[in-house]
Amino acid sequence: MIRRLLVLVATATLLLAGIVALRTRRSTTRQPAPPPAEPLAIDSAGAIERLARAIRLRTVSEEVPARRDQAAFRALHRLLDGAFPRVHASLAREQVNGSLLYTWRGIDSTLLPLLLMGHLDVVPADSARWSYPPFSGAIAAGYVWGRGTLDDKVGVLGVLEAAEALLGQGFRPRRTVYLAFGHDEEVGGEHGAAAIAAVLRERGVQLTAVVDEGGPIVTGIVPGVAAPVATVGVAEKGSVSLALTAQVPGGHSSMPPARTAIGLVSRAIDRLEHDQFPGSLRASRGLFEAVGPEMTWPYRALFANLWLFEPVVIHRLTALPSTAAAVRTTIAPTIIAGGSKDNVLPGSARAVVNLRILPGETVRSTLDRVRRVVADSAITVSVIGEGDDPSPVSPADGPTFQALASAIRQVHHDAVVAPFLMLGATDARHYTSLTPNVFRFLPVHLGAGDLERLHGVDERIGVGDYVQAIRVYAQIIRGLSR
Repeated sequence: MIRRLLVLVATATLLLAGIVALRTRRSTTRQPAPPPAEPLAIDSAGAIERLARAIRLRTVSEEVPARRDQAAFRALHRLLDGAFPRVHASLAREQVNGSLLYTWRGIDSTLLPLLLMGHLDVVPADSARWSYPPFSGAIAAGYVWGRGTLDDKVGVLGVLEAAEALLGQGFRPRRTVYLAFGHDEEVGGEHGAAAIAAVLRERGVQLTAVVDEGGPIVTGIVPGVAAPVATVGVAEKGSVSLALTAQVPGGHSSMPPARTAIGLVSRAIDRLEHDQFPGSLRASRGLFEAVGPEMTWPYRALFANLWLFEPVVIHRLTALPSTAAAVRTTIAPTIIAGGSKDNVLPGSARAVVNLRILPGETVRSTLDRVRRVVADSAITVSVIGEGDDPSPVSPADGPTFQALASAIRQVHHDAVVAPFLMLGATDARHYTSLTPNVFRFLPVHLGAGDLERLHGVDERIGVGDYVQAIRVYAQIIRGLSR
């Protein structure tokens, strides 16, 4: 009997190994193979100087609009007006609350328009530890340096450079192309992108696709993949901040009760950190399906057989903060307060926990789970503000994504184009009611050490990399405006 059981186990193991090997061999590339990009005459030196001039304008976002340097934004508008004469002669330009909306009329008005996006504002920068001042627009050591070179004047100027060059070659899109540049993305985009989207809705506009800033082209970051990976955001995590509050009788610290306000809040946080949200590949499966065939062993076998190894993959991903964020709703205690004197028991204590919500969940479901895990009637859990549900997930298996992937690979022939989940928010979320095809991509090469430059010190872009970004934007306009 035991011998027969061992034979069955051995047979099943061999069969399973055979299935895994077969599926691994059949895991072939999903990357399109388009022809090389059409020639495009770009004034490279002029483009670099125009970007540098834009960086020198301190278009810094402020939470309080009255503190925003409006003169800097007006100066940027004037710079764009003078720097791109063909664009401003051929496209209609509107101002919407300080943001810009360009309309490039297509040949066929029956086709749904395309919208390309970027934003004019940047985050503040402390000049300490920068190699070059953050608003110098210095051109040195093969880079343009300064705030906005990655986020996101590179997108605004890059798109306009592409449009200017295409107009110079007599190009006219089949479908109408909108260029939308918000002025307050870094503080939520409510007066910029949201207002532009509202204008388009009022005009009855529906879009074929939106392409905003987003994932870069990364090298040396995806394990098992030597080639550059062009990460195209197809969704954004949601966000909500919750207040955990305990109210108890105060008193003197010489006679503490068994349950104090600070202790109650601390235990609630401890429960949340020890009972994390479950991991799931539902928002990241497309990434692994795209990069899996390009991976070395054993990664290729793992991702070709997620039907078998998914629990193993999730376990590995949730073990590291950098990858856990892509596969589950994260919990981050950010504020705790209570008490004012060392010998007085406070009558209340409060903690704030920020959660980044995985697609498939909502603010409501997140709140409900937190309350279940805390499981303490002495703790009140409430939402601060309203919170944002995750964005819809745009299809990565349709013709629009494939056209975008082809445009990227026409310039970056060796890049592996892959859909992925954006951990932060962009202006693109304001347009999800206008099209199901909302994609987020920044055509710039970044290595592992470069990611911290975003909103950090020494933000910069390579001179050659910027010229290539312009070519990518031109191919996106060509390919998606057909």
